[in-house]
Amino acid sequence: MKNKTTIEWLEIARANGANWVDQALENIAAQPDFPRDETHTSLSAVVIGEFFWDETPKDSQGVEYWNTIYSRLRYKI
Repeated sequence: MKNKTTIEWLEIARANGANWVDQALENIAAQPDFPRDETHTSLSAVVIGEFFWDETPKDSQGVEYWNTIYSRLRYKI
């Protein structure tokens, strides 16, 4: 699949009903020093490559939350 920017992938996810897109955008904005790629090959690459999961709000997100989303996207479960 063609590489897309983070925003392009997240817009696709939102259009497909993903309810976590706003959280991802907030995490990206909250971690401006995270080393990012300009484009990604998949939505799962965005989720794993745009912010530190362990630096997301622990009460509503965290590593397990984002790992579940990543696994669903990566392995289509």
